[in-house]
Amino acid sequence: MERSRVETRKPSNNPLGKFANFFLLSFGYVGIRFLVAPVRARLLTEQLGKPLYASLSLAVTTVTLVAMFLALGSYEFLARRLPGIPPARQKGWLSLVLRRIALPGWLLAGAVAGAFCLFRPAGSEFLTADNILFLWLALGLMLWLLCRVFYALGRNRIGTMRAIQLFQNDAWFLLIFAAGTWAAASFAHSLWIWTGWLATVALAVFLFDRTPGPAEAPGGKGLREVLAFGLPLMPMLVGEMLLRLADRYLLLAYCEISVVAEYILAMNIAMMAYGTGASLLDLSVPHLYAEANRNPAPTPAAGASFWGGSVAPTPEMRRIFSLALRHVTGLGAVMGLAFAFFRRDIFAVIAGPEFRNAADLMPWVAGVPLTYLVAMAAGRALLVQNRSRIVGGATLGAALLNLAVNLVVVPLWGPHGAAMSTLGSLLALAVFLFAVIDIRRWIDRGTWKPGHLLAGIAGCAAADWLIVTLLPDASHWVRLPLAAVPALLTFWLAKVFTPADMALLRAANSSNS
Repeated sequence: MERSRVETRKPSNNPLGKFANFFLLSFGYVGIRFLVAPVRARLLTEQLGKPLYASLSLAVTTVTLVAMFLALGSYEFLARRLPGIPPARQKGWLSLVLRRIALPGWLLAGAVAGAFCLFRPAGSEFLTADNILFLWLALGLMLWLLCRVFYALGRNRIGTMRAIQLFQNDAWFLLIFAAGTWAAASFAHSLWIWTGWLATVALAVFLFDRTPGPAEAPGGKGLREVLAFGLPLMPMLVGEMLLRLADRYLLLAYCEISVVAEYILAMNIAMMAYGTGASLLDLSVPHLYAEANRNPAPTPAAGASFWGGSVAPTPEMRRIFSLALRHVTGLGAVMGLAFAFFRRDIFAVIAGPEFRNAADLMPWVAGVPLTYLVAMAAGRALLVQNRSRIVGGATLGAALLNLAVNLVVVPLWGPHGAAMSTLGSLLALAVFLFAVIDIRRWIDRGTWKPGHLLAGIAGCAAADWLIVTLLPDASHWVRLPLAAVPALLTFWLAKVFTPADMALLRAANSSNS
């Protein structure tokens, strides 16, 4: 049995080994990802000029988001449906998603790409036929890899999921850096290297992440069950595409590409906090889903309504949700403060000289990850209740609001207007989703620790202000280590992360093994 094979690999009689393994795959991975992101920014901005950096970043982001769109919500379905069911049935669901959704979506994208090649508008120097072919191949690889990521997440194989994520999302720049001037010579060269990297990662996953035994055909309605869950999420996926891409393409229409490159870099640096926080959510969300699967018919909430939610969370669901919310709130706030106060120090370390003017944008984008993360957490609570229509509609509404505001502010204020529009739209989304789930019923105050959080964030802001005020001319090698002190003290004294968190997640992990 798959379960017995997994259990035999664990050091069952070594508590210290269990703890080290859990830490490496959870908070340790978060730290690794946080360290890799600035290295990637530094190496790419030193090696690639602004036009090439902007074009490659847009290509990577666009392909990733299109892959999420073409999956028709099946990735979220795998994460929501697989926990707690037999391995053969899990394998059957993966096969169905790959054959019936991912493959047709990729072929449809190929037809659209072919039509674009036939009627390619003038002036599209980056979108040659060869480049479009490689973008299409990269899209197919991304579709397959994302299926495997969510398949591993649904099976609670965190080690496999982390390995795929690390190489797929975070380490691709290594080959571009190794190629040196050849990669920097053109957009085509960088694109070929990125596509080849994805192919190598996919081959490694295919060879080394095999599930023994035959797949069992999914029960129930099969494809219809996937689509019934996933299609209501399509507005959410369209909304996320607009939130992540509309501002960049509008800036490209109204501003020089060097301005777009600076905006993308500033947003990418700020979104390091989002990537780290999303990895923290990955630790708790599977256990939240598994708890919901063990309680398929929760008690309806008294006086439940559209605003109040359709079901009442169990005490365990409240604890896990509150833990996740504390993690992303504390992390997003502390990192946002650091980005705003120490922006020039940060850019001096992780950006090439050509890109350092982008530091002026950091106060405008520093709050984006925090609002994105808390909205994401609220959305997961709604998905636990199978209220995907509300999540999808709200996300699309926020994206359309962002698009409308951007159409007004981008021609007037350029990247600063785009950043404020995104922040305001995400804030509106978070407030709406928290109102819908009735946050009071989902919060366990003893786990969330709101008083500790608020005091810690306020103290961190005061300490950051003192450092930049008292040491205005100090070297970044002095100010950045000093800035780490209030951040670490906030995490410790405000109890953003505690040993009890790991104990809770380890207990949930054991119950799902």
